[in-house]
Amino acid sequence: MADAPDHGAAGPRGLRRGLAQYGDEAFSLFLRKAFIKALGYSDDALERPIVGIANTYSDFNPCHATVPQLVAAVKRGVMLAGGLPMEFPTISIHESFAFPTSMYLRNLMARAPIRSLPAAAWRCCAATSRPAAR
Repeated sequence: MADAPDHGAAGPRGLRRGLAQYGDEAFSLFLRKAFIKALGYSDDALERPIVGIANTYSDFNPCHATVPQLVAAVKRGVMLAGGLPMEFPTISIHESFAFPTSMYLRNLMARAPIRSLPAAAWRCCAATSRPAAR
């Protein structure tokens, strides 16, 4: 049986992090790269640490109308720091449209991204949210 590949002290980086277990790491990496390179990412970009950015924007939730600008700013910061930003959608709850109240859904809003983190190739995750009005 072959030894596991050496990923260095920090562990696997970029797309090599959290590969699906098909029994062949090279095949798993090939599949992942084939799908993601179709989006136009370069080999250099795919070697960077991936930072997931939770995006709560929804046309249904006017309270999060500024989230796209916030996500764009976070992406710029991640790129300047040498990472590869990738946003992912998460549940967005609007108080006036939730019956009887949004309070019973807030736990779901927090748990959805947390449950998906172990399956992702992200090195870390940035949550985007609008600061509460005072």
